[in-house]
Amino acid sequence: MRRWHTTVALSGVLALALWGQETKVSEGRILYQRHCAVCHGANGRGDGPMSKFVYPSPTNLTKGVFKFRSTPTGTLPTDEDLKRVISEGIRSTPMFGIKGILTDSEIDALVAYIKTLSPAFQSGEKGEPIKVNPLPPSPELVSEGRKLYFELGCDSCHGKNGQGDGPAAKSLQDEKGRPIRVLSFSDARNFKAGSSPADIYRTIMTGLDGSPMPSFAEMLSEKEGWALAYFVHSLVQNRAEPKWFGSQISVAQLNKLPLKPEDDLWNSAPVVNLALQPTWDRVRSPDFLQVQAAINGQTLVIRLQWLDEKRDASTKGQSDAVFVQLPLDANKAVPSLFYGDPQSPVKILRWDAGKGLTVYSAKGFGTQSQISDTNVQAAGQWLKNRWVVVFSVKGLNLSSHLPVSFSVWNGSLGDIGEKRLMTGWHFFVTQNP
Repeated sequence: MRRWHTTVALSGVLALALWGQETKVSEGRILYQRHCAVCHGANGRGDGPMSKFVYPSPTNLTKGVFKFRSTPTGTLPTDEDLKRVISEGIRSTPMFGIKGILTDSEIDALVAYIKTLSPAFQSGEKGEPIKVNPLPPSPELVSEGRKLYFELGCDSCHGKNGQGDGPAAKSLQDEKGRPIRVLSFSDARNFKAGSSPADIYRTIMTGLDGSPMPSFAEMLSEKEGWALAYFVHSLVQNRAEPKWFGSQISVAQLNKLPLKPEDDLWNSAPVVNLALQPTWDRVRSPDFLQVQAAINGQTLVIRLQWLDEKRDASTKGQSDAVFVQLPLDANKAVPSLFYGDPQSPVKILRWDAGKGLTVYSAKGFGTQSQISDTNVQAAGQWLKNRWVVVFSVKGLNLSSHLPVSFSVWNGSLGDIGEKRLMTGWHFFVTQNP
């Protein structure tokens, strides 16, 4: 009898565990469709409606081949690897992180669902994370790393000085035959898996599966791996990586609002610089969008500034422009970054140097619909080498954390349509008066 009770109890525990996993996968499916499917596709094949516009092309999640892992080449990533990529995003790509936008539990649900998209997670080789035990940095290690850099032929792709201009760089392709642009080591933002010595060591020893970057685990000792990592890290010039999503933008509460681009009242509003990322294969210029915001009652004003050497104002072709994307209902879940979703639609305020202000509503990619909104005004001014644009939005109930994202177009550099610079989701936060 006691054995029968034990069996029943164990069966109940297993049933609860299976039910809990199914619930997590179901939650992850909903989150995936909101935040991921627009690029990775409804079934994870990398064929979402935005996929043909973004560079690099989204990963086909059904193949079970993942670049950014802590596990040996040819093996599957751990749950923590997947969670890190989802949370932090992939630098120098339009895949922004969602840490602080989703809870840890929601990100775990996304991981659970993503693993159902590829049979590899049921039958493939599961790897154990490699050991990452940093050696103390020293000039001797950096010198040894420099020697290894040339002995191993790293310069053939990455260039003699790590500028991504090696003789083989222009001919590199991924596993699908798509061109790969090798980025400079001088900018910390170009290290897709992280720019710390430990991040670089992990990349050297695990490789980037699905790309020409192999694993060097069989060629290098642990000491040599750290030597090469420290040398590459020595090439990084701007080591302070800007936060490219999830920043808090303080909104000043003022008795009188600045409504013109050069109004002195803007001196009372805090300034934040948000990193910009191209959606397509072009240089990152400008690097930052400068944002200020102030509120009085239910009127919010936003001043945006960015560098632009040439004024492009066309009513038909490529024109300089900027947009502000806000949720239609701040009490709902944070929308999809790419034009919202059916459950969390967005309002887009777009100022164009040639056409002026246009307001749109959207509930997903391709659903943008122009609307009439007399509560929104905008004015822009080009000052030699920069744009200054001010938006005014009336009738806005600013929540404690109002999600906001931005996009910038530079006509001279070929930006048009989905070819643009963009930010991840950030948050307007009202200052105490």
